[in-house]
Amino acid sequence: MKNIIESNYKSIVDRGLISPKTTKRDFILKLEEEVQEFIDAALNSNGSESEELADVILVCLNISKHYGINIESEINNKIRKNFNRSVRSI
Repeated sequence: MKNIIESNYKSIVDRGLISPKTTKRDFILKLEEEVQEFIDAALNSNGSESEELADVILVCLNISKHYGINIESEINNKIRKNFNRSVRSI
């Protein structure tokens, strides 16, 4: 996962789309744009929903990289929490 995060972030930085001046608002607007594209693709069944979903995920990974969030650790923690919730509800 680390290689995916690093290479994706670098490619976006190299294109000038992320810089030290990129704000949380900039990231949120980009995420909102990509989520809307995913919704449109999924509802229109035009076959591009998987690509649009990948875009949503990549934006999230860029946010985590930009702000120093160890997203792999956070995902694993969340999976454990969800698992524990399901075990307790049985």
